[in-house]
Amino acid sequence: MFKKSRLKSFLRHAPVLLLPAMATAAFANPDGRLPEDIKPLHYDISVQPNAKDLIFSGREKITINVQAPEHVIAMNAADLVIDDITLDGKKVEWKLDAPAQQLLINTSDNGTIQVGQHELTINYRGRINQSSAGLFAVDYQDNDGPQRMLVTQFEPADARYFAPMWDQPDDKATFTMAVTAPADELAFSNMPVVATEKNGSDLVTTRFAETPKMSSYLLFLGVGKLDRKAVKVGDTEIGIITRRGATDQGDYALNAASQILTYYNNYFGTPYPLPKMDMIAVPSSSQFFSAMENWGAIMYFDRAVLFDPKRSPESAHQTIFNVVAHEMAHQWFGDLVTMQWWDDLWLNEGFASWMASKVTGDLNPGWNVPAQTVAYARQAAFSMDAKSTTHPIIQHVGTVDEIDQAFDTITYSKGQAVIRMIEAAIGPDQFRDGLRQYMAANRYNNTTTDDLWKALSQASGKDVKSFADSFTLQGGVPLIRASEPITAGGITRINLAQDRFALDPASHTSRSWIVPVAIGAAGQQKAATTVTVSGPTYQTVQAPVDSLPIINPGQFGYYRTLYAPQHFKDLSDKLPSLPLSDQVGFISDSMALASGGYESFDQHLALLGQISPDSDPLLLNVVSDQIASFDGRLDHSPVQAAFRQKAIARLKPQLTRIGWASSVSDSTATSDLRESLIPLLGKMGDKETIDTAQRYLNNGLDSIPASIREAVLQVVGYNADNEMWEKLRDMAKKEKDPSGQRQLYHALAATNNKELARKTLELALTDEANAPTRAALISIVARNHPDLAFNWAVDHREKVNAFIEETARARFIANLALTGDNMTLAGQVKTYAQKYLPQRSRQSAQRVINQITYNSVQRHLVEPALKRWSNQ
Repeated sequence: MFKKSRLKSFLRHAPVLLLPAMATAAFANPDGRLPEDIKPLHYDISVQPNAKDLIFSGREKITINVQAPEHVIAMNAADLVIDDITLDGKKVEWKLDAPAQQLLINTSDNGTIQVGQHELTINYRGRINQSSAGLFAVDYQDNDGPQRMLVTQFEPADARYFAPMWDQPDDKATFTMAVTAPADELAFSNMPVVATEKNGSDLVTTRFAETPKMSSYLLFLGVGKLDRKAVKVGDTEIGIITRRGATDQGDYALNAASQILTYYNNYFGTPYPLPKMDMIAVPSSSQFFSAMENWGAIMYFDRAVLFDPKRSPESAHQTIFNVVAHEMAHQWFGDLVTMQWWDDLWLNEGFASWMASKVTGDLNPGWNVPAQTVAYARQAAFSMDAKSTTHPIIQHVGTVDEIDQAFDTITYSKGQAVIRMIEAAIGPDQFRDGLRQYMAANRYNNTTTDDLWKALSQASGKDVKSFADSFTLQGGVPLIRASEPITAGGITRINLAQDRFALDPASHTSRSWIVPVAIGAAGQQKAATTVTVSGPTYQTVQAPVDSLPIINPGQFGYYRTLYAPQHFKDLSDKLPSLPLSDQVGFISDSMALASGGYESFDQHLALLGQISPDSDPLLLNVVSDQIASFDGRLDHSPVQAAFRQKAIARLKPQLTRIGWASSVSDSTATSDLRESLIPLLGKMGDKETIDTAQRYLNNGLDSIPASIREAVLQVVGYNADNEMWEKLRDMAKKEKDPSGQRQLYHALAATNNKELARKTLELALTDEANAPTRAALISIVARNHPDLAFNWAVDHREKVNAFIEETARARFIANLALTGDNMTLAGQVKTYAQKYLPQRSRQSAQRVINQITYNSVQRHLVEPALKRWSNQ
């Protein structure tokens, strides 16, 4: 998954039967797991949605395998009304335990259910949600007027809102699905249609083929007025399903998926096992995820899979390719082979992120994906992992809130970075061979991380577990300290030691990793030597070069490097001659080391001054991101005006050089740089940029080139007065294209004007926009007004929570304060968490408090250096 109100009033009318002999506490396990003695084998589920009234009815037959005699059958169910249950054809009693999200069924009047197979039949009802959880509605407009599409989203623990089931990853089963829906709508699921049957004058029941054995969270159902286009790749049909009239926007994704499937079938050595793989473009959005890897029926929010030539920026090509690659990788990592429990979620998400980067880079060498990975995903992991609120990649997960909070940067980006390091350490061929063994041995089953280490060790002949455990079982970022290199007699020696890199005081603790450290020749194509460094004692290493050594060439290792002063200067002087990944890694390490107090910001700012305006656009983009970060730290500071004047003088020539209009000769990095520079210059008050953006909009939306449409709208929205804000709102209300409408609403939410920001927040409580867009309005306001957005959301928390996915509520409101930098706000987040969040659901809030504290420290740390830099 690239990542839930419920039935409060409905439940009051449910026929709940009390079972005094049943003790529910025994089933409320600390880690949320169900008892082990009863397992599902097959579900046969039939549902009939009432899209207009947002309710549905369902009937399921479940074949279960009882492994030991039991008095009670415990399964998951949440916000469902149970009408009746039979066990092997006989009616039985039941009880709904709402806090535990469980349905407890009496097996008989006095006895126990015996070992062997049995059949449960359950008739039930539920509600169709309006945020992405369980079975939910997506409302949008097209040229034919208002439309409503129904789709499901079950990860991590929302299948229980669709039907009673064993809703945990290790309880795999097969599924058959049937849905009764209007005859003019398309129904689709994980498997192909096997039969349709008229059901009255305007309804059709569609039945789908049986799925392979899989986890409940991968089940999928969708219904709506939709179109489908498909291509055949080998024995697999790849389809794109969209709102009517939009399938051509899926051509790019279809072509990408065709290439990726061929690559994956070869790489994994286990061909994709299903007959079809649909990509469903849902005209909506979520605050927390872009797509979901349902086996054979991958759900994407439309922005992540459709390329609209009128509205999509050029960077969308790479975004779509990467997201499609990520979700397709899950068809193996997660779907075919699934983690045993959520503790090992990284086996799904870290590997899908790594695999997506790998295939995207291999099939599109001009995009320079390895350097982009160093610049963005790895830096994001470092930033979170260098604080005291980090956690190990493998972490114990218990409650539903804890599961949801596990979908974070550590799981995805650190997981990806550690895998990249292991691949480099043991060799790409041996790594691939190990993955092939892992897939072949565990297909249709569940695994733990140790199963993977075993396969990789066997394939490589190296003890992978011994050093990999040090990166997955503890949080934190290693710091490699390097002495000044000494060359004598044609031999270069350097002393290396390992410390912990820290961005906050609580992280300055001793911690050891077994780090494979590579040493190469700066700017030369010579093979690197890898040595193992562990602990604070310096060890002397002979570099494989008689010239300037560089640590971590290619930036494959998951560690930061602290060079001695002269070594740092020598590498700075050679920066243009280094490969792009090393340039990006060097400048990113420099920024981070200054932020952690290891080096001075004056030294880092001097380094930025050495970067030529004609450097690679990716490097310039990294620099512009750092300048934007500095600008954010200076909000409301007397230093900001002078800083912005100098920053504009540095950045403006870059935009002038690449121009506002895209060219067919532009690289992806050039397009990315343009899309970053325009909003940044507009935010910093460059009059020419603001005037140009407003002129584009005044000439009409269709006059704005697609490549800069979002950038132009961001500039206009940020600088809008009341008249322009109302104009954007009016345009959004009239816009028929769902993606175009979201762009306009997002633009008005980007306002820098506090009163207009407050007006936007009030708009989020109306029904003018759909639920996901309303949530986005609040989040976007929070980027520029964290104090306002957070405190407003706390004051309106019941109304806000009503359109936020339930399992995401523990983090949504707290995250609004993430960009704040005053300790009053940190205290307010702490008070909110203590008052409204359960103890085990406060992890995200604590991270926000830590980040606000860090932002405050950084503001005071960087301000003097930026003042000196601005006055030079």
